[in-house]
Amino acid sequence: MGSKNRKARKLPEPADDFDRELLANVKEYGWHVMGVKEDEQGPAFAYSIGMYQTLDRPEVIIFGLAFDVMHPLINGIGQQIRAGNRFDDLDEAEDIVEGYNVMFRSVLLRHYQEYFGYARWFYQGDDFPVLQCVWPDGQHRYPWHPECPEAIKKRQPVLWEEQSWPFHEGKNRATITTKPVLQGHPVLLVSHDPDGDWQFLCGTTNRVEDGQVVSLGGILKQDSTLAELSDLPEGWRASRKKPGARWNREKIDERE
Repeated sequence: MGSKNRKARKLPEPADDFDRELLANVKEYGWHVMGVKEDEQGPAFAYSIGMYQTLDRPEVIIFGLAFDVMHPLINGIGQQIRAGNRFDDLDEAEDIVEGYNVMFRSVLLRHYQEYFGYARWFYQGDDFPVLQCVWPDGQHRYPWHPECPEAIKKRQPVLWEEQSWPFHEGKNRATITTKPVLQGHPVLLVSHDPDGDWQFLCGTTNRVEDGQVVSLGGILKQDSTLAELSDLPEGWRASRKKPGARWNREKIDERE
């Protein structure tokens, strides 16, 4: 929805002081942050109301942290969007939580009724997008990582389509490749370094000046068969002799 239609939306009539405060916050700050306490049904969560109205970007929801943590995180996301940053499904962001990346996932419409009561009141329906901001454990592992603790997974309900992306990292995660690969040479060596970085190499050059940075989504778009290596553990590499050949996997010798 463009800004012209967005400005034309009729806002709901407030029924009480809470409604009036919500509308006033959206008008003054651009959004309101709604907090919901943990209960027997699930963990605490917080979400924005108004970002789609004022910034033309999805609302944001975060689960499983204290409200006095989630509130400023959502405000920080809104401030980044206002400054020109754009977050979409499967994008990662570095500057939301100090020292950690977070990932954004598109929330499926079927979850709106359960989690977004006041947003549905504000928009008078379900005509608004939402991104779930997913945070990792202390080892930078998201809930879908096989080694992520169950406690972290339980604090972040899955509101997105789980099977839509093969890698643990986001589409915009920076990876290392080479000029020949970007010019069409096949990837013959893939390294998932111990620190989590990915390298997609051609095996024809190791010159520093031939190194290039490309997004994980970009490299996968160039060669969709690389999705076969999405489960390559950190500290491992895989090589093949030619496209279509079997990948040979081996643990990286840290002494190399």
